Amino acid sequence: MPVHSLRRGLLFLSSNSTIPNPSPFPKPPLLPFIALRFLSAQASEEEDSPTVSALVDSLGSPPETAPSVFRKHQDKDRRNAGSVIRLLKSRDFSAAQISEMVRRWPQLLRLKPERTLLPKLEFFQSKGLLRPDLAELLSPNPFVLSRSLERCIIPNFNFFRNLLNSDVKALQVIIRVHRAGAHKITVVPNLKYLRDNGVSESNVAFILRYQPEKLYVSRARLSEAMSVLKGMGLDPQKSAFLHALAAVLGMSKSSWEGKLRVYRNWGWSEEECLSAFRKSPQCMMASEDKINRVMSFFVDRMGWKPSLIAEHPILLTYSFEKRIIPRAAVLQLLLSEGLLKKNYSVVQFFKMSEMVFMKRIAKFPEVAPRILAIYEEELNKPR
Repeated sequence: MPVHSLRRGLLFLSSNSTIPNPSPFPKPPLLPFIALRFLSAQASEEEDSPTVSALVDSLGSPPETAPSVFRKHQDKDRRNAGSVIRLLKSRDFSAAQISEMVRRWPQLLRLKPERTLLPKLEFFQSKGLLRPDLAELLSPNPFVLSRSLERCIIPNFNFFRNLLNSDVKALQVIIRVHRAGAHKITVVPNLKYLRDNGVSESNVAFILRYQPEKLYVSRARLSEAMSVLKGMGLDPQKSAFLHALAAVLGMSKSSWEGKLRVYRNWGWSEEECLSAFRKSPQCMMASEDKINRVMSFFVDRMGWKPSLIAEHPILLTYSFEKRIIPRAAVLQLLLSEGLLKKNYSVVQFFKMSEMVFMKRIAKFPEVAPRILAIYEEELNKPR
C-alpha cells in the first residue's frame, strides 16, 4: 500500500486531535511565590536543608512580584504550603520530587495537609505502594491528588483492580490517568471494541497498564485509527500494533504530515515510509528535529545510504547522545584499527543491547582501554 493511501486514511487526525493535557487546572503564578516566601522565611532555620534550597531554586520569581491584592493572604498560604511540604518530606518525597509536583500543579500547596492530602497518601500506601515508589509515581502526576478520595479515587481503583487483578497496577493507572468517572463512558466500551477487533488479551492488558490514556478517546476516533492500522497490514495480535496505535492517536495530522515530509526530504520513497512504520512505529513518534539529526549523522557523517536506515527504522528511536554518538565513536575506532571484518553489520553495532555491546568490546583486549575511554567520554560529554 503506498503512503499516499496512508495519508488519506489519516485525515481524521485534525490539527487539534492530540490527547489534551489531562490537568483541568490552570497554573496560577501566585502559588510558587507563596511557597518561595515560606521557604525563604525558613532559610535561617534550615539554610543547609537540600529540600529548601532545591525548592527555592525551582519555584521561580520572588514574592515581591505577586499582586498586592493577594498579599494579605500570603501568611496563611505560606503556613499551609509549609505544612504540605513538611508532610511530603515526612513521606520520603525528595526535594526534586516536591519541586516537580509544585511546578506541574501549584495548587498542591493549597491542599489541607491532614484533612485532604494525608488520607490519599495513606490510601495509596495501604494498597501496596511503598513510599519510594509512591513518590516516584506521584511526582510527575500530582493531579490525582485534586480528586475526591471517596467519589473518584476509590471507585476508579476498584474498577481497574477488577480488570488488572492487581492493587499496585490499578494504582499506577489511576495516578497516571485521573479522569473522574470517565472509565464508565469510554474505557469499558473501548476495551470491548479492542477485544472484538482482534486485539490480544496481552495487548489489552499492556494498554491498560502502560497506555491507559489511549482508552479515553471517542469510539469514532479509535475505530478510524484501528481501520487505518489494519489497512496497513498491522496485526492486532502483535506488540508493534500497540506502538502504532499510540503513534496514530497521539499525533495530529499536521505533525504526521511534517514527519513524512522530513523522511521524503532524506530520500525515502513512499513505500519505504510505510515499511519503516510497520517495522518500528516509534519512528513516527520522534520529533522532526531528532529525525533530521539522526539522518544527518548516519548519512552525512557515517556515509550510509538513507535506504539503509529505512530498512532499520529502530535506529531513529535510540538516544542520539547516549547511544548513537558514543557507539559511532567506538565503531570508527574499530574500523580504523582493522578489527572488524569487511562483511560486519555496522547496523547491528547500534542495535545490540548494552550487555552484548560490552561483551563485544571485551573481545578486543588490545584496544579495550581506549574503547572504554572514548565511550565514557562521549557518554558524558555535554551537548
